This record gives sequence, structure tokens and C-alpha cells, in this order.
Amino acid sequence: MIEVREATEAGGGYEKFGFSPAPVVRRRRESPRVVSLYLKAGHMRTPDPGQFVMVWPPGAEEVPMSVSGFFGGLLRISVARAGPTTSEMHSLDRGDILLLRGPFGRGFSLSGKRFLLVGGGYGAAPLIYAARRISERGGRGTYMEGAGTADELLFLREARALGMRVLVSTEDGSAGFRGMITDLLPEVLSSDRFDRVLTCGPEGMMYEVVKECLMRGIAVQASLERHMKCGFGICGSCVLDPVGARVCVDGPVFDGPVLMATEFGKWKRDECGCRVRV
Repeated sequence: MIEVREATEAGGGYEKFGFSPAPVVRRRRESPRVVSLYLKAGHMRTPDPGQFVMVWPPGAEEVPMSVSGFFGGLLRISVARAGPTTSEMHSLDRGDILLLRGPFGRGFSLSGKRFLLVGGGYGAAPLIYAARRISERGGRGTYMEGAGTADELLFLREARALGMRVLVSTEDGSAGFRGMITDLLPEVLSSDRFDRVLTCGPEGMMYEVVKECLMRGIAVQASLERHMKCGFGICGSCVLDPVGARVCVDGPVFDGPVLMATEFGKWKRDECGCRVRV
């Protein structure tokens, strides 16, 4: 049963959802496709791992971005080049301005001590932020990441510095296990004990992670990506059928049993609201 929240619970009344300017103070190339932007966001309350911000580059469209780090008023977003707006964000450098709203949504639950983090591609962004929070709280974690090739793997050095055990897979075998990260998952789940599994990445991958964990009785949460236009529950463009949950306010992080009662892993909606296969 999903408890669908009022939009105002996502961070206050609608009057609080206006834009604030955030200058870029640092730019870091993470991979051929991903750039991290560090933004001065002293106005922003500390986001929970798994929450997102709405980002508007002036002159382009507004897009949701997962938080990949927050360092005392310095917000990090890790931007994968996927279209005109993200390409515009890749061209930004120190001193350029982005407009922000948020943080929005429901993040990961970090109750417990032993965690498995399973990421695919740029889905690693919210997981590395979760890894930092887990480390700060004295927890232990295994950070698993899969990608097509070695140069697409993200945040491995940072994860190791946080005390995480790091396991990787690549489809071409250029680093770690050759194959999909879901091929490696059963062995990892069988060889260790985890209080909770967190996952983010391609939806087909997350579906397999959630299914495997639930079969073993392990608590699992997944962070979904859907088209979002408002970010706080008004437009309905990110609805998760058939229960009507809005990913922006009832997620983007959902518990595994909730997801398996929905169209997760099978259907989503395109930018026009039409249902399309995942």
C-alpha cells in the first residue's frame, strides 16, 4: 500500500518552491559522458541521499537532477550528457549560474549498519552520496557498479576512500567482472549479509536487483527516473501506475514490495505522457 503524500509535505507550501541562483564554483570531468558541477547553494537545506533538485540553466529547459554530494553548502550534481539541456550544462564553468529548486522527494532509508549499493551508469550519482552518509554514521558498505566499459565507471576512488568495498562489472570486460552487474549480484548476496540494498540505474537492471533481493527476504529500495515537469506533485507527468503514485513526491525512492505492485520494470511514460515499454 502506497501512502500518497500531499505535495506540500515535500518541503513546505508552494510559495517555497521558487528558484534560487547557484553559481558554479568547480567543474570536474568524471567520465566521457558525465561532468560533476559543484554549486554554491548555501540557501539550501541539506538534502537526504536519494532526493533531487530541479535545475534550470537560463535559456534551456528545467530538468531534475539527483544530488551526488553536499558539502556544507556546496551542492554536487553529476550530469550525464543526454540532450540539449544537459549538453548546455556540460559547457558551464566556474562563475556560470544555474537556477535551483529543491531538494524534493523521498530519499533512501539508511537504517541498519550493512549496506549493498548497486549502481548502473550515471545511476551511481545518488548512491555515492548515500555511501558518504553511511560512512559518516559508522556503517559498512559494498559499492557495486556496472557500465559498458571501464571509462564509464563512476566514483570508484571516492567509494574506496569512504571505506566501501568496491566491485565492478563491465560489458566489454575492460574492468572487473565481464558481464552485467546483475550477473554478479547473486554471488555477492550469497557471500555476505546486508541489512539493506539500495539501487539506482537503468530500470531493467533495478527490476532484477529488486526481484533478487525480495526472493531472498532482503530489504531493498530503488530510485526511479521518470519525466518530471513540476517536481512537487502538481502536473502528474511522473505518475507510477496503477496506484497513481507520483515519483517526484512519493519517490523517487520506493521500497521493493511497493514497486513490484506497479508497472515498474515494464512501462513508463514519455515526455508526452504516452505509455511506452521500459
